[in-house]
Amino acid sequence: MLGRIGILKACLFFIHGISEAIAGVTSSLSQTIHARIERISGQQMVFFTRGDNLAHLNNVMLYVRRNEHTNRIKVVTVVDSEGDVSPNLKVDLEFLDKAYPEIDIEFVIIQGVFRPALIQELSAKWRIPPNFMFIGSPGDHFLYGLAELGGVRLII
Repeated sequence: MLGRIGILKACLFFIHGISEAIAGVTSSLSQTIHARIERISGQQMVFFTRGDNLAHLNNVMLYVRRNEHTNRIKVVTVVDSEGDVSPNLKVDLEFLDKAYPEIDIEFVIIQGVFRPALIQELSAKWRIPPNFMFIGSPGDHFLYGLAELGGVRLII
C-alpha cells in the first residue's frame, strides 16, 4: 500500500519511454511512406503525338488520370522542323492544363525522327522508362512495330 505511488510513477515512466520510442518509429515510417508516395506520383509520363485533335488528347488525359499514379505528363511532338508543329497543339494543351489542374502538362517539341533510338535516348536523358511512354494508334505508314519501341505503350 505504501509503495503504490512509486509503482505507478515507475509504470508511468516506462509507458512514457515506450510511447516516445513508438512515436519515433512511426514518424520515421510515416515519412518514408510519404516520400515513396511522392516519388510514385511524381514519376513523369510521356505521350508522343503528331498533333492529334483535342478529343484524342483529352482521352489521353482521362487515361492518365484513371489508370496511372502520376500527376505529371510530357506531351512530345517529334517534327522535322518547328514549323511542322500543328498550330492548335499548344493552345489545346493549354486548355487541357486548365481542365485538368491536378495533372502537370509539359509540352516538348523535338526536331528529329521518331524511331526506337530516339525513345531510348529520351528515356536515358529524362530518366523515364520506356514503359512510362505512350503513343496513339500508329498509322499504316509507321515503319516500326510496337515491340521495336522498347516497351512504349499504346493508347487507343
